[in-house]
Amino acid sequence: MERLNDDCVCNILEFLPLVEQIKMARLAPRFQELLCLIVWRKPRYRKVSVSDSMLEPLCKEDYVYFFELTSPAMEELYIWNVHKKAFDSYLGRHLMRPELAFYLRRDYSSLRELCIADESMNNSMINTIAKSCRQLRSLSVSSAYVTGKHIAGLANLESLVAPECSVERSYLAELLEQLPLKHLDLTSNRHPVEATILQAEGSKRLQRLGLSDALDYGFPLADGLPLLTQLVVSYHKISPQDQLAMLDSTRKRVERSEGKFPRRLQSILCNVVDVEVALEQIAGLEKRHPRDTPKFNELLKIMYFLTNPQGEDKK
Repeated sequence: MERLNDDCVCNILEFLPLVEQIKMARLAPRFQELLCLIVWRKPRYRKVSVSDSMLEPLCKEDYVYFFELTSPAMEELYIWNVHKKAFDSYLGRHLMRPELAFYLRRDYSSLRELCIADESMNNSMINTIAKSCRQLRSLSVSSAYVTGKHIAGLANLESLVAPECSVERSYLAELLEQLPLKHLDLTSNRHPVEATILQAEGSKRLQRLGLSDALDYGFPLADGLPLLTQLVVSYHKISPQDQLAMLDSTRKRVERSEGKFPRRLQSILCNVVDVEVALEQIAGLEKRHPRDTPKFNELLKIMYFLTNPQGEDKK
């Protein structure tokens, strides 16, 4: 193969399974360079999931070797189930995959999207990500130890999905003001943040929002954020009495407003039909009437779809 030109060698390398590609990379510097600069720059190697079938045959040594060589070119990375495969130094066992800290120490200079489903994520790890992922546009994490600290260091972040986290109001206000966020999901956040979102000037850039326990079924949010096109609100363990009371307060809010409220609301979807019909009737979208004996559910999820902003709303 030494006599073949680079194009021919790359064509051969592309047909090899990843295990064999890694063997070739270890065999000669030329093969490693061609793999890193050409073959492993293909889309399938730039969008990586730790559960990807192409990684399954790799031993731990080859797995680490592959990540060390390819991480600078990765554009999307999805990390989950690390605890099921990573070594546990406390128990003295070494399994198939490295621990979470290994992934966070890599150079991700090209990374645009990062999803980490691991309950051990914390602020220190977020700080590491902020330093190594300067081009990150989308971050998804879920951990009670994430309070929002250091997220503002991700200067290009446009999407933050952080369900079941503990994002504090002060950090939320900071990142709403400093980051170009368009998508924010704080479902089941452990601190009430609705007021912070409504007050922050940076919230006016949001196009999609997810939140739990919003006031009046989320109507103030749907009306108060001018660029919003999709709003998802959810409630956990909410009694029928509380739902009826909130329907009443929502109706009174709409009656006090001038004209349509929320102004740009187009449609509503809800996992509970009677709540959906009641909200549509309150918003003036539906002619159906709620049943005499409506049924409720302790778990409630509502999706609002709003029109794209036009005219003065765009400004």
